[in-house]
Amino acid sequence: MPASSKTQKGTAMDYLSAPRDSGIVKNLMRSLGYEAPKGGRLPAGVKYDTLVAIDEALTVEDFADFKSALMTRINELQGNRRRATVKVSATPESIISAVKQGKISLDELKSALESIDG
Repeated sequence: MPASSKTQKGTAMDYLSAPRDSGIVKNLMRSLGYEAPKGGRLPAGVKYDTLVAIDEALTVEDFADFKSALMTRINELQGNRRRATVKVSATPESIISAVKQGKISLDELKSALESIDG
């Protein structure tokens, strides 16, 4: 759970968050033999311990096929995700400012402008 105040601590599981209604964490834990009682919570630390065990298992030679299968599926899922698109936010003023600050040279700017005209 992410921290919602300065005194509240967030958890490392923030990095592996999933929409609760997807049921993915619950299903994963159930597949590994852990289930929360109705209306209750999973045992303390079991999600972290699961990540530790998975991390360790992926380094064992006997799990090479399992690791390969996971990597293949993760790559497939990642390939289906929307990619971030670059937004152009440069303005004439910001470009002039970049030249003044030395982030780009005047010659680079002139060259880029000339390339537009072809």
